[in-house]
Parts: sequence; C-alpha cells; structure tokens
Amino acid sequence: MAVVGIARSLHSYHHFTLWRAFFEELGWQVVLSSRTDRQTVEQGVKLAPAELCLPVKVFLGQVARLLEQVDYVFVPRLVCRRLKGDFYFGCPKAIALPDLVRAIFPEQKGRILELVIDQQIQRDEVGFVRCAKALGVDRQCAQGAFQQAKKAEAEAGKLRVHGPSPADCFPPERLNSKPGAGRGKIGVIGHPYLIYDEHISLNLLRMIAELEIEPVIPGIGEEELIQEAGRALNWYYELELIAGARKLVREAQVDGLLLVSSFACGTAPVVNELIRREVAVRTGLPMLTLLFDEHSGETGLRTRLESFADLIRSRK
Repeated sequence: MAVVGIARSLHSYHHFTLWRAFFEELGWQVVLSSRTDRQTVEQGVKLAPAELCLPVKVFLGQVARLLEQVDYVFVPRLVCRRLKGDFYFGCPKAIALPDLVRAIFPEQKGRILELVIDQQIQRDEVGFVRCAKALGVDRQCAQGAFQQAKKAEAEAGKLRVHGPSPADCFPPERLNSKPGAGRGKIGVIGHPYLIYDEHISLNLLRMIAELEIEPVIPGIGEEELIQEAGRALNWYYELELIAGARKLVREAQVDGLLLVSSFACGTAPVVNELIRREVAVRTGLPMLTLLFDEHSGETGLRTRLESFADLIRSRK
C-alpha cells in the first residue's frame, strides 16, 4: 500500500478530514506529520526565505520530515472559493505553496502531490480527480472517493461549529482547547494553525486558563460565512476571523478580544485593523494583539497576558 503524507499545519486544521477520507477511499495510507517541536521549527527556518511567516516555515519543516517517511507528500494550492456569488481568495503564500515546496526540494518534485482548489475555473471535484489521476486512479473511482470524503467533512464540520476544535480531527490525541470557566472571558481570534498548535502559540490557551480566564473560540459554519460575504475583505480564511469576532461580541458576552497573528503575515495588519474598528471600538471592548514568530518566548507572552487579564478584571 502506497503512503501519502499530510503536514499537520496551515489548512490541514480546516480540511484534514476531507483530505484523509479522500485518500483512504482510494486505498492509500495517510500519514500525518508529528506535532510541531523545536526541531520542526529550526528545520523550517533553515529551508525557508526569511520573509515567510512562521506557519509556512513550520509547514516546510514538516514536509522535510515527511519526505523521509512517505511515498508522496500532499501539498494543496487553495486559490479561490465562491460565496454568495463573490470570489474569496486564499492566503497569497498558500496559493503558491506547491511552487515553493518544489523550489526548496527540487530533487523531490515527482513526490509532491498537488491539489488545486480554484472555484473561478473548476469545481472542487475536478481538482480532486486530477490529483488522483497523478496517482494512476481513474475518474470514476476518484469521483466516488470525493463524494464519500465530502460526507465525512460535513459530519466533522457539524462537530466543529458546536464545540470541538479543528485540531480534534488529528488522531490519536485531542487538545485541551476548552479549559474551565474563570473570572472573565477572552474571545480568541486567529487561524486554527496558530491557536491550536501548542508549540507555535507557546501554549497560549493553557496560559489563559491558568489566569482563571476562559478563552472563547468561535465556531464558524458555512452559513455564517455566507452571511458575512460581501461585507468584508475578499480573503476566504480571513473572512472566518471577521465573522468569528462579530459572533463573539454578539453571542458570547466576552470581556475582551485577543487577536492572534504571525509576524510577516501579509493579511493580518488589514484584518486586525478591520476587527479593531468594526468590533472593539464600537463595543468598547479591550483588545490585545499577539504576533508570533520563531523568536517568541513564553516569559514575554505571559507578562502581556497577565496585564490584559488585570485590565479585564478591573472593568468588571
């Protein structure tokens, strides 16, 4: 049985269930990369151009490990999705991810398995069929695998909206992403690959819980994204952040907002400012922005969180 490797980073936190189910329906074994550690980061930093954000560097470190373990490494190209008649684009770096991987690992080009998702030019099914064709799978078999994978994704999506974190789809362990309630609530807004990667975020959620503050992370479904469509920027995954911030303020009665971003993220400054203007300023909620890179340290993070927690308690 041939083996396909999937990196535990970036948009795997959104789509791992879909991808895993697709390949398993085709009869392939799926190997998920190990959880991020110092070695992963160091290897990614050595491989990546300096201007890339930390999550992409981590992705490259995980790809390097997978290339030592599997037959193929799966690298998606998430270009564009359609919502309510408008097109919403992926992260600029993620759009070029397969090209980046091939440039960094030129001798492994034949082992990079690319999936193109671009709803401007084709249905998602077409992208999956073409991906399977590279593995020698015929169209009919690939179409059947895609339909089964979509069913698995729909079931996982229902769970995410009602509680479990996107990281819970990664076997075999579940992350402790829902600490008990304390003296106040902080709404945490950020991409899942930042919030739920305990190494990148320096155990952010655990630190918040230790301060007896409950971190509240919004679950956003497709219908909620459609409602937000046309009101914000044309970046698909950033639309999730904006919708999440509005949902927190509207439903969760949080005492403050924590915006989690990575240094060198091209979209973060715009999105964070939009959230600040539309949500925090209008509601008067205190807001703290955290930027993570490979040089971030736990001591500085803990100090900032303690100060923010004191501010929230003083307002109650």
